[in-house]
Amino acid sequence: MSNTDADPFSDLEKPTGPAPFAIGFDRSSGDAMVYGGLFLGGLLVVVSIAADMPVMALVALAPLAVAFWHYPMLDRRVPQIGANADGFFVERIGFIDWASIRKFDLRRTAVRNIELARLEVSLTRPLADAVSGPQIYPAWKKVMMRNWKARREADGTDTLVIQLHTLSADPEQILERLRAYRKV
Repeated sequence: MSNTDADPFSDLEKPTGPAPFAIGFDRSSGDAMVYGGLFLGGLLVVVSIAADMPVMALVALAPLAVAFWHYPMLDRRVPQIGANADGFFVERIGFIDWASIRKFDLRRTAVRNIELARLEVSLTRPLADAVSGPQIYPAWKKVMMRNWKARREADGTDTLVIQLHTLSADPEQILERLRAYRKV
C-alpha cells in the first residue's frame, strides 16, 4: 500500500470528552392521549352531523384539544433534552450555558406502581440570562404541552423541572451523561 492511500485524518487527534446526545419522548408515552382524543373527537363530530346536533360538535372540541395538547409527544423528530459542548439543550428553550448550571438533582416519586422521575436543574441566574442559544419554534407550539417547567427561587435564580419518565432513556443514564459535561 502506498503512502497516498493512507487515511489523511489518521494523524488527527481523536476528540476527547463526553459524547453529545439528544433524547426524545418514548414511543408509547403519548399515543393513547393523541390517538384516543382524535378518535373520540372525530366520532363525536360524525355523530353530531348524522344526528343533526350541532351542539355535540362543540363537545368534540374537548377531546380534540386534548389530542392537540399532547401532540408533541408523538413528534419523534424533535429532541426534548440533549447536551454537547455548547451547553444543555431543552426543547423550546434552547441551549443553556454550562457555566449557568449550579447542579442537577434527580427526584423520584411513585404513584401506586408507576415510578415518576424528574430532573431539577438549578441555575446560577434567571433562565432568560442563562440561555446561550435560544431555540426558534412555531407560535402554535406555545399552546402545546412541554416537558419542563421553570420555577423562580427566592434568590432570583430559576430551577428547571424536567419530566424524565416520558423520555426514551433511563433517568440515571441521562443524569450520568449530563454530569459527564458538568460535574455538579
